[in-house]
Amino acid sequence: MHTAWVMRFLWFLNLSGAALVVGRLYFLGLHKTYRFFIASMVLSLLRSAALFPFSPTDPAYYRIWAATQPLIWLSYVLVVLELYRLTLGEYKGIYSLSLWFFYGGLVVSLTISALTVLPTMSGPPAAFPLRYYYALAQRGFVTSLAFLLLLLMALVAWFAVPLSRNLLMHCSIYAAYFFTSNVIFLFWHLGPKANNYWSSVLQLLFAFLCCLSWVFFLTRRGEDRITSLRLKSDPLKERQLVDQLASLNATLLLTAKK
Repeated sequence: MHTAWVMRFLWFLNLSGAALVVGRLYFLGLHKTYRFFIASMVLSLLRSAALFPFSPTDPAYYRIWAATQPLIWLSYVLVVLELYRLTLGEYKGIYSLSLWFFYGGLVVSLTISALTVLPTMSGPPAAFPLRYYYALAQRGFVTSLAFLLLLLMALVAWFAVPLSRNLLMHCSIYAAYFFTSNVIFLFWHLGPKANNYWSSVLQLLFAFLCCLSWVFFLTRRGEDRITSLRLKSDPLKERQLVDQLASLNATLLLTAKK
């Protein structure tokens, strides 16, 4: 009974956190910039609200969860694509090339996830098998998205790309969310049955912390405040790196036109 109350409380916190994120971004006018992010949060909010009346062991809960999980994955892809567009939008050549890496990375991750699932076909619980397979697939899928976000941030750091503080924070929070989710899923798969409860608690706690981070760190001023990941670097060197990035972008555009 105590564990069920804890889960309900954390679930309610997540519902409240997601609602706060959506409300705050609309209040600040940032929903026009981060449209897929808002859509993803609204989808998660509606899904959680639909699942809230049911116990996780209820077949109705399982059916709703299984039907909506692919939509959640699609929303993750769209959010990361949006981050790529916002970050590299001024560099069309590099952005086009990055999309090839992005889609290629997703194909590879989905293939690896499928290969991971196949050897465990006899392992899932009989009651809710899709939950087991979905979690296996999500480990590879979420790790791939986190890795693609880290590659984007590495590019931004290497070339000292000037970005809004909001965008840098947004990328950082999402990368942390994806990597932590993967670790929690791994903890759930490799541990005993008791890990089901603790993995759910950790997932809900971290998701709520991410919501708080979006609420407090995404600000109206942060959208206009331009910064880069090269802390305490020489401004002249930063300018040279940005020029190199612009030159690379121009080369890629010329190559694409040939």
